[in-house]
Amino acid sequence: MKRAVVLAAGMGQRLGDRTISHPKPLVQIGGRPIIGYTLASLAAAGIEDVVVVSGYRGDELQAALASEGCMNITFVSNPDFARGASYSLRAARQFVGEEPFLLTMSDHMLSSDLVQRLTTAASQAPRGMTALVATDDPDNWDEAYIAEATRVEIDAEQRIRHIGKLIDPWTALDAGAFACFPNTWSCVEVAPEDCDLSTIFRVAASSGSLGSADISGAFWYDVDTEEDLQAAERLLRGS
Repeated sequence: MKRAVVLAAGMGQRLGDRTISHPKPLVQIGGRPIIGYTLASLAAAGIEDVVVVSGYRGDELQAALASEGCMNITFVSNPDFARGASYSLRAARQFVGEEPFLLTMSDHMLSSDLVQRLTTAASQAPRGMTALVATDDPDNWDEAYIAEATRVEIDAEQRIRHIGKLIDPWTALDAGAFACFPNTWSCVEVAPEDCDLSTIFRVAASSGSLGSADISGAFWYDVDTEEDLQAAERLLRGS
């Protein structure tokens, strides 16, 4: 996989005043925009082309990323950014075509190791798969973080049978990165027009074509709140 889609359209309202004057992807962590960590890790893992789907204060985001020279970046606008992530994914379709791609969110800090392990798993995936979800061992996280995370139920064949925030039983956490194959678009078409990503991938799970890529031990962090920002800062400092 040499192409990635980064969803960066949301308003980031849970960060309060920080996103009144800045788009969420440009909020700083450790002196660098959140999205900067994602783009750097994608580049380090060999991704060459990135589609960034913007929305809220999209012009500012595009201007800030114009100097990113580590890869080719195409900007796509999602005018329905206040609605479900399904609109952002659909907005990227014409630029992705029928090629496989990585999918992630601009507010998920990912290590290059995680991205590399996901792309390696994708290269070894059985034919007919819709997508792979990067999954992590819940023992690596505290109860507060798990309460906010998306969960998955994985069977003995490493197929994901269910995905969502409130599912039970469950066996692992969704790390917010996906390796998508062309069949993904069939699931997008079947899913409700306005929905989240979990709803789209539940379509694949129901057909047995959603796989798991274990990235346990690789760094990732989902930044949604002020507390998440502070925790991410501490992780970057190693404290």
